Amino acid sequence: MTELVGVYDLCNRHTNSFEEARLYSPIGEIHLQDYEQRWMPLVQEKLAQIQVREALAAVNLQDFHWRWSEKFKERAGDLGWQSFAIHCGGVTQGLMFVNLVRRCRAPTQEGDHMVYVDLLSTAPWNRHGLTDRPLYKGVGRIMLAAAVSLSIQEGFSGRVGLHSLPQSETWYRDVCCMSDLGSDSHYQQLHYFEMTPTQAQAFIGTETIK
Repeated sequence: MTELVGVYDLCNRHTNSFEEARLYSPIGEIHLQDYEQRWMPLVQEKLAQIQVREALAAVNLQDFHWRWSEKFKERAGDLGWQSFAIHCGGVTQGLMFVNLVRRCRAPTQEGDHMVYVDLLSTAPWNRHGLTDRPLYKGVGRIMLAAAVSLSIQEGFSGRVGLHSLPQSETWYRDVCCMSDLGSDSHYQQLHYFEMTPTQAQAFIGTETIK
């Protein structure tokens, strides 16, 4: 059963005001329904307009092949996985899966426990490139802050790692200030990022919870 784990302020770009966003864990049936019935029709509509695969980055859809409902069924009951959903404005705005059994690679923390962000997506109407007027700003930051907080709760000192899609590399590197360890030849050449305890404390200092 999904439970409320936090309440945050999420910026509505259209009204230039903050709205209450609720963070839940694990992902619930209502969140999967929103994904299937409200996210995917918009994604499929945009995909139908794309002529070449290289254009996926331009419309912020390199994660279109992630099937959240299938992933949830596969991982349900596995204690190594945790999932999160953000609900705001009457609909799911973001989804995330994290893994608790990965180890760090960065030289300063190699072998230490961390929270690994396996999948993180925001709703299509929040994405630059996919829409001319993104609705909510800050979904990704709240999700990453939740991963950092979970890492602290688990005794991992805020350590977080992830592989980034090309469309998100600059966000993790320049906005979240994570360490870019370069492309991973064992993981589709995606860039691998890690967050140290010092970086984690700096990052969550920018997030406030009600």
